[in-house]
Amino acid sequence: MSFKTISYLKSFAAAADINRNGHSIKEKFIIIESDDWGAIRTPSKEVITYFEKKGFAIANSIYKNDALASQDDLEKLFNVLQAYKGSDGKPAVITANCIMANPDFVKIKEHDFQQYYWESFTETLKRYPNHKNNFQLWKQAINNGVFYPQFHGREHLNVKRWMKALQSNNDAIVSSFEQQTTFSGKDDYSFMEAYDWDIKEDTKQHECIISEGLQIFEEHFGFRSKSFIAPCYNWDTKLEPFLASQGIKWIQGLRSQLQPTGVFNEYQYIKHSFGESQNGLRYNIRNCFFEPSMLPQKDWVNSCLAQIQAAFLFSKPAIICSHRINFVGFINPKNGDRGLKDLNNLLKAIVKKWPEVRFVTTDQLSDFSLSN
Repeated sequence: MSFKTISYLKSFAAAADINRNGHSIKEKFIIIESDDWGAIRTPSKEVITYFEKKGFAIANSIYKNDALASQDDLEKLFNVLQAYKGSDGKPAVITANCIMANPDFVKIKEHDFQQYYWESFTETLKRYPNHKNNFQLWKQAINNGVFYPQFHGREHLNVKRWMKALQSNNDAIVSSFEQQTTFSGKDDYSFMEAYDWDIKEDTKQHECIISEGLQIFEEHFGFRSKSFIAPCYNWDTKLEPFLASQGIKWIQGLRSQLQPTGVFNEYQYIKHSFGESQNGLRYNIRNCFFEPSMLPQKDWVNSCLAQIQAAFLFSKPAIICSHRINFVGFINPKNGDRGLKDLNNLLKAIVKKWPEVRFVTTDQLSDFSLSN
């Protein structure tokens, strides 16, 4: 038995365990959920060099490759998606989970780090060198059926913790701030856990942030988001009735929700299953993973195909988790090239192995019947 076959079987077995419970769906659906669109990470190659000179832990951080996707990145990605069609003739589509705002570094500094200010992601794009037409490209891709926004958050940032670090004059945080990034300089979340809390009352601030973010979303895209994915899979269950009141129907996530405890990086793990209903919401569980940038030596195509097979065996949609970083070459062209090559091979294999599949977006799950 070859190494590739053994690897396939291991991926299949692990995925089977995720899919045993929950509701079922008859059709073979592929849903590609991709997080972080619109969020800043590293602004340029020069900033990478700066981080290295400062001795920051950049080597194994996502900040080494991740950035706002450039116009070139978007065009390449959309071309790959457009090339593959489901049985209904519609192209492969990404559910693009969008961050609607980023810190306004200029205003925050003008107010001596005592007040937080944000700017919309479209304003951020205007300040980047090859990004000014990005929002127009997004809208074209929406019309072409290959890119469909859903709500990820106002920022991918724990505002309270980040501002506290700036106010304490933490050297690494302030140095990163001067480079217009929120990198902590450490091999950690870098304040990305937007809805984690230090005290339970923080959830009230999170409700305000989410409400504002959803309003920005509607203003930019002309419709309300029907699904939500919490940054870092970390949210308090108490937010769920509020999310439902805002029109959210589905929560995207992993099998385990990271429920805050008040201590950073210590969570209560709450398991969910596909289609499970709670607080007026349903859970959509990611059961396939395609993250070439995270572990370049891995055969992600083979692994993901095994996980898709397991999903279909248990009558579940294949929910592929694939973050934006996999398709971005703005900082490191090799990173984007690798991700797009693997995506092309994955989509080619999917339509060949399962010609009956349909590519749909997360919000469309509400249109289909679930069974117990």
